[in-house]
Formats: sequence, C-alpha cells, structure tokens
Amino acid sequence: MGDEPSKMTRLVIRKATYDDIPSIVEVNLSSTTNDETLGFTTQEWATFSSPDKLMKLWVEDNRLKDGCEVIVAEKDGRLIGYIVFKRERDHVYIDDIDIAKDQQRMGVGRALVTHVENIAVVSGYSLITTDTTENAQGIPWKSYGFWIKMGYRDTGERLPTKWDFKTIPFTKNLK
Repeated sequence: MGDEPSKMTRLVIRKATYDDIPSIVEVNLSSTTNDETLGFTTQEWATFSSPDKLMKLWVEDNRLKDGCEVIVAEKDGRLIGYIVFKRERDHVYIDDIDIAKDQQRMGVGRALVTHVENIAVVSGYSLITTDTTENAQGIPWKSYGFWIKMGYRDTGERLPTKWDFKTIPFTKNLK
C-alpha cells in the first residue's frame, strides 16, 4: 500500500520524419556546450543545428538529399537522440550521432548504433565506417572511447581538414 509502481521507460528506435526536425535540432543544440566543441568541429558542419538548413536537405521519409538516412530514439514520447547513416556501394557510413545531454551514457547511443549495424547486416553489408575528430593538440573528441567500446577499430590515420582539427576514421567488420 502506498508504494508507487515503478514506471519502466521504453526506448523506441524508429525512422525519423519531417515533423521530427525541430526535435532533432533541439537534441543537436543541447547535446554539447560551446566549450566542449571548441577545436573539434566548425559551424560549417552544423547541418543539424538549424531547422531551416535541415528542412532544405530533407527529401522524403527519413532521407536527406545526399542519400543519408536518419533514425531517432524516443523515450516517453520525447526525441532524445538521432543517428545519420548512408549506404554506400561497399559499406555503410555513420555520419553523425547525437544524444541529448541528460540522456548520454544511458545506452541510447549504443541502441542507435546497434540498430544501424542490424540494418547494414540485413542489407548485405559486411563493413561499417564512421569517424570522429582530433583537435590541434592531438586530443580526440569524446566519442572516441564510445566507438572503441562499440568494437570499431581506429585505422591509425589522422586526416587533415581545412580547419585546425583532423578526422579519425574507424571501421568495423560485421561478419
């Protein structure tokens, strides 16, 4: 008596829709602070930080003009994360993943990546790739450890960009 039943929250992973754009942008803008991203990215890469930019790129269903697909994670009706990936000729490329700050380190990123990996396997792919960045001091972005824990291999390359940071490619064999 008097004890409240515990409420289990269920994570729902689904294809994004055009109507999700404001929530996707909200997740993007709230997932990191400016201090955290300083030296690791640039506004030119910030497609998901503006509803107008994202609306212009949205084509149909969960697809963007460049062929990327967007999958979202919801908990209790709130969009709390998204992942962007593209099916290339010989591999799947994960372009972006973002989780709301208050939902990080709770398995949402793992669930989204696992979902995309399953799509890749069912679609006949055996290789998946992604990347993160490294600042000018050689410090990798905070997602580096996440990708390693998920079984992705740092290729050892540090690819220069036109900015002060470098790109770190990762690969994972799915079969």
